[in-house]
Amino acid sequence: MPPAFPFPDIDRRTAWLRLVILAACFLGLIACRPLWSNARLYPLLPIAPWFPILPVPWDSVRFGVMLLTLVLAVWFYRPAVTVFLIVSLHAFGEDQNRGQPWLYLYWMLLCFTLPSAPVSIAACRCAISVAYIWSGIQKCNPRFFQIEPAWFVEPATHWHLPAIATDLLRWGVTCTPFVELGIGLGLWFSPLRRAAIGATIVVHVAALLVLGPLGYNYNWVVWPWNIAMIALVCVLFIQGKPPEETGFRPALAQLLRSKLVLTTVALYSLLPALSYAGWWDSYFSFSLYADNTANANIFVTQALADRLPPKLRDKVKPFAPSFDPQFQGPFVFAHGIWCYEELGVPPIPEPRAFRSMFTFLRSYSREPGDLRMIVGQRAGPVIFYEGDTRHFLTPK
Repeated sequence: MPPAFPFPDIDRRTAWLRLVILAACFLGLIACRPLWSNARLYPLLPIAPWFPILPVPWDSVRFGVMLLTLVLAVWFYRPAVTVFLIVSLHAFGEDQNRGQPWLYLYWMLLCFTLPSAPVSIAACRCAISVAYIWSGIQKCNPRFFQIEPAWFVEPATHWHLPAIATDLLRWGVTCTPFVELGIGLGLWFSPLRRAAIGATIVVHVAALLVLGPLGYNYNWVVWPWNIAMIALVCVLFIQGKPPEETGFRPALAQLLRSKLVLTTVALYSLLPALSYAGWWDSYFSFSLYADNTANANIFVTQALADRLPPKLRDKVKPFAPSFDPQFQGPFVFAHGIWCYEELGVPPIPEPRAFRSMFTFLRSYSREPGDLRMIVGQRAGPVIFYEGDTRHFLTPK
């Protein structure tokens, strides 16, 4: 007989932590079911050309196993979570577009919950704090302040708010990098913890308003994530009874009990710094709505557009009345919209993902000039692709 539900042999904080992660991960996977299928038009992006790809219908079987392990983890936590981590890692190896930021965070949290409770709680507290700190740091760039406040506030112009309310909302978005930094640091200090938890609720509720039906009605997969972040902060940092030490020093003391967990937390915390050199993925570095990731423009001709499958032709849009015939084209292919519509998630903002898309579209081209791509890397020169050629448009 399975043990009673839920987690009778652990403390309440750990039980709620596990339930929140499992539920959020389950709902996130359901929200982007097409992402986990190998039978689709959108190209797979394996970690290596030789990586084995599961044929149909085994890809669906694997997805079912992932969901089932999250349910069984309620009764058989460690073995079920271990299976989930292994199976989901294989799925990521097949397609790196599955490496979404919310899944990366859940994956790491599940790893951190495998040790005993004092160590696991300390590791998860560090993981959540680090996510907010890096999210704030990544937004500290000129493009964020130039673009994001206006973009986030635009839906509010249709809410019939007073002008002063719209101005305050724009000011609040402008302060988001510092608010997120304040959350990540303030959670560790008792005098600031309540304010940090309150700021967490405000940030994520505002994000849901902007992305939800009242706003852009876009990217529904982040709904479980935003709600889960509020729940995780409350579960991990609200003081229990009897009071416990929730500062950084007690957490570090717990982490020192396990060199493996301490090393993993350190890598998780420090590797995002490599994203500025393009050596670590932006999504794994919590660069979210920061406008500092790699980007690509894909240009096509009318001839190539006519050869595309019908479901892709509506992704071809006129570029501009005039364009640079040396590097651009008369039409632009909205690859990001295609990814979201077919997979339910945005594409990973990495040059290798853009090259994969370019390679896929080349199968429909007849002349090199039918298809061109300009990639702005996070670090390094802008790259121009045409046919088999690649040119750097700016000095290294």
